[in-house]
Amino acid sequence: MQKRLCAVIAALCLLLTGCSDNQTDDGYKIFSDGTYVEHNETPEIDSEKYDFADFYIPEGMINQYYSEDFNETETELYDEILSVLGSLEDRTPLKMDATVYERILRAIRVENIAYPHVKKYWTEYEGGGFDVAISYRMTADEISSMNMAAEKAAKKIIAELTPDMDDYEKLKFFHDYLILNCETDTSYAFADTAYGALVEKKALCEGYSKAFAYLCNLAGIENTIVTGETYVPHMWNMVKLGGNWYHVDITWDKPDDQLHELFPEVILYQYFMVTDAVIRNTHIVDTAPFTAPQAFGTSENYFAREGADISSTEELLTISENAILSAVQSGKPSAMVKFETTDIMIACMKDLTNEELFNRIIEKANLEYDRSIKLSWTDFYGQYRILTFIIEYIE
Repeated sequence: MQKRLCAVIAALCLLLTGCSDNQTDDGYKIFSDGTYVEHNETPEIDSEKYDFADFYIPEGMINQYYSEDFNETETELYDEILSVLGSLEDRTPLKMDATVYERILRAIRVENIAYPHVKKYWTEYEGGGFDVAISYRMTADEISSMNMAAEKAAKKIIAELTPDMDDYEKLKFFHDYLILNCETDTSYAFADTAYGALVEKKALCEGYSKAFAYLCNLAGIENTIVTGETYVPHMWNMVKLGGNWYHVDITWDKPDDQLHELFPEVILYQYFMVTDAVIRNTHIVDTAPFTAPQAFGTSENYFAREGADISSTEELLTISENAILSAVQSGKPSAMVKFETTDIMIACMKDLTNEELFNRIIEKANLEYDRSIKLSWTDFYGQYRILTFIIEYIE
């Protein structure tokens, strides 16, 4: 059992890096690697709502989904471990089989965005039985300051939403914001946190996922975090719109280094609001220790919502033109279209080499929006029948 638990929790371990102090104008003291550790106002903790934690937990940083299906015993253990982690206790008795602890610990990891502080778990034999020993990478005050900073950043993003946006448009706004404003960083110590993505603008898949989930919570959109594998262990999101679940993978919608270097403002949408069938082309969804929702809906998929599905060769010009001109109208540097079948895509390829196709769109952009542009296209997601048009604006 000890070996089993150690194997489970090893994947959750992160090392704390060395730091030096700095002082900012707004009263925060920060580590050199970006972690807020002190603030001139002591955060007030709602003890009635969050009596299991000694640190500040902003509204929207608790996102229960998987634990809702726990049985009574698992729920009691979940609450007990949450309280132990919330008060930064260094151990708790191992009362059940290690597989139950695995289920609880993984649920806490994805459901409690305000818990960025656990360094690692391991088992120790103590007083005739095993304990789960826990170490932390920051203090309660440091956690509070980090959560306060993430809350402030998230609320600034929420403030940019407009009353006419529906939930799909809000999700797209969050997706685009994180892609454009956050860099993937494998060396940053807190790249696995919402703070990393929202404040320091450095994240890995876990940081992107937790930041996106937090924004969804603040916007009142039902969601959960999903774990699984691509070529490495991976984490992404699922959201529920119109009674259907959809996958959203921000990490995989970021252009690769080469495309990003050439066109840093380009955003991709291959993994925005997609079904299980699409995500499983490249992702393996974890089915244990709990099961993610099923995603079969297509009406809120990016290409369906944006009218960018091409179902015949005759639609190539019209749909491409609409997608490109819509992007030009809002000053975006790219537009994407998707072909319904591979045969349609192959049949359209010869037309994509026809300069007249682009000249017509360029003329329309100039006439309708007074914008001089250059057009090109890339089959970055060609294996999924997707083309991305690159729009360069000429001043």
